[in-house]
Amino acid sequence: MKIALVLTDSSLECERAFRMLAECARAFSAEVSVHVILEDLYRLQSAGISLGIPLPPDTVGSAKEKAGEKVRRLWRRATGSEEAEVETHLTVGELMSEVRRFTGEKAPDMIVWGCVGTGDLCRILEEIDIPSLIIK
Repeated sequence: MKIALVLTDSSLECERAFRMLAECARAFSAEVSVHVILEDLYRLQSAGISLGIPLPPDTVGSAKEKAGEKVRRLWRRATGSEEAEVETHLTVGELMSEVRRFTGEKAPDMIVWGCVGTGDLCRILEEIDIPSLIIK
């Protein structure tokens, strides 16, 4: 079984979602991964381009590095192991297109969403038709 945790940059502190992912990994002997979609950064980047004010060159790399560090820290706390590692994917893009892409590539059997349920998320859930658990 493959279970993916999807986070947006506004939900990176969602410890409950990491704990749920760790519990699912143990209970189902599942292969787990974390997908962080930096949609806020994508919007900022798009606005900068349309205004002719691009982001500094290291902004995306720095944001991905910080997000990766948070994922490692939260995963280790959730598993209780300082050596625990989890497959992590960090992307900058629009939520719907990034979810379509990674579900097509990774084909998870279940998704744990570490975010607040919104109308956009409901549309995504209907489109991808993958069992999902929303943890806020």
